[in-house]
This record gives sequence, structure tokens and C-alpha cells, in this order.
Amino acid sequence: MIDEPMSGNIYVQVTATSGRTGRTKSVVVLVPKKAIDEYRSAIGAKKIDEPSIARALADPLASYVFTHRSTFGDFKVAYSFSRTAPTETLRESPELTRGDLKAWLL
Repeated sequence: MIDEPMSGNIYVQVTATSGRTGRTKSVVVLVPKKAIDEYRSAIGAKKIDEPSIARALADPLASYVFTHRSTFGDFKVAYSFSRTAPTETLRESPELTRGDLKAWLL
């Protein structure tokens, strides 16, 4: 988790590790500041930190990717957060979008 306060967009990297094979797959989800602010306003959650909100918004999109891979089986998930776009997101168009969220498969 990031120690300093977030401002602006947040990139959430969700990495799933297969319980069967130990293989990993990652998804990077861009969560725009606007989506974070709208979520915070909608639930009246002024004290929830931005990375937690970004994770809550990114989870459904990332889960969709991992649960639709039948060969992946059960998996464990780890999260990382960044204000800086990963290089993969600069070179490629997102594979998935949902509303304002964009996701890249790594």
C-alpha cells in the first residue's frame, strides 16, 4: 500500500497466483480520480482512503478476468497501487473497459 496520500488517478495491479500451478497473471486497472470521488460521495465515505476505494472499484473487473479462465482454478490475489502508469499501459490499448475503468492484461 502507498504511504503517502493519493491524488489523481490510481493504477491498481491485481496479481493472481494459481493454487494449482503457481503461475501468475496480472491485470492493471486504471481507476480515474473522478470515479473515486463519485464512489466516495455515493456512499458518504469521507474517511476511506483512496487506494481502498480504487481496490473496491477495480476488484469486479479484475475478478471477471480471473474467474473466466477455467484453466487457472483457485487463486490467491495480491494488490499494488501506483499513481504512475505502468509502461504496458502506455504502449497498448486496454483489453477491457467498464464505465470509466480501463484494464490491461499483463
